[in-house]
Amino acid sequence: MAVVTCLSYLSRRSGAVLPVLPLSCNILSRFNVKQQERPKSRPTIRCYSSEIATDEAGNAPVSSNSTPALVSTAWLNERIAQKQATSQLRVVDVSWHLKFNGKEQYDKEHLPGSIYLDWMQCAQRTPLIPFNLPEVKCFSEYVSSLGISNHHHIVVYDRSEEYAGFLTAPRAWWMFKVFGHSNVSVLDGGLLKWKKENLPLTAEQPSFKKGHFDARLCKKLLRSYEDIMDNLTQEAELVVDSRPQAFFSGEGRMPGGPVMHHGHVPGAMNVPLLSAIDLEKGVLRSRDELIKIFENADVDLSKPMLLMCQVGITACGLALAADVAGRHDIPLYYGSWMEYGQRAPSDKVETGND
Repeated sequence: MAVVTCLSYLSRRSGAVLPVLPLSCNILSRFNVKQQERPKSRPTIRCYSSEIATDEAGNAPVSSNSTPALVSTAWLNERIAQKQATSQLRVVDVSWHLKFNGKEQYDKEHLPGSIYLDWMQCAQRTPLIPFNLPEVKCFSEYVSSLGISNHHHIVVYDRSEEYAGFLTAPRAWWMFKVFGHSNVSVLDGGLLKWKKENLPLTAEQPSFKKGHFDARLCKKLLRSYEDIMDNLTQEAELVVDSRPQAFFSGEGRMPGGPVMHHGHVPGAMNVPLLSAIDLEKGVLRSRDELIKIFENADVDLSKPMLLMCQVGITACGLALAADVAGRHDIPLYYGSWMEYGQRAPSDKVETGND
């Protein structure tokens, strides 16, 4: 069955490649993050709070998070019926796909009370990082304009079929966490499961007064190219790659993609995102199943690790799966293979599946 493989080529709509800007490709530099020597081991990171405050280094605070990573269609439908989507809850459609325009699909039908968020708003595309993070101040203003505040529980969903609602929704989930908002969940199964259960849909768009969303970048949840190169020597974190096996091994190719190496970071382990999804049921696999999937890939969820994929999207889905399995807040190499494959020397690339 053909599926979109990690959005492994530059985004295209109507057959045209979206432009990229020749800007600095290191987002950590944009946020004035100093590169520091990495320790040999790292603690589990919980790096945010809806109560926005920062430490002396400017990081969002370390805090616990009781918000579930996943919520069911039944849970959300009950709260929408209780009108909670207009008070403490914000339901957000973050659909984006190569095959359709997410906003146009939202305009046709969406969950009652849901709003549309363009997760690439305020982001500067670069040839190496086409799906960059938004600029912090711009993101704060944009999210506030949608009627979202820091006290809201945000539930994100998408309408992808080949990933059963786990394509861009996990990316938005991870992005909110990176910007200091821990009170965020993904709708299990997305719009596809919602429609299969004949739950209510509407074309009516809600109108919320402007919110107050104050984003703070959680630097500890990000890894840069420089971090990956340092890690090759220090071996402080296991690299876990969520791309399909063919791309991980170096056999897969990106249609129309840039000139780059093919393969994976030396020592990386492969856990394809699709292995974490029960496509028959249209939901994420159970906690026990997910733990077994990581174990079978020789990934110890108790050890320091980082995630990557092709362009920094499906790795967010694997972060969600790890969260459900009990491992929270794994850092993401946001440039992923799109950057690494173009920048790394050939002796820093491995092929095959071993």
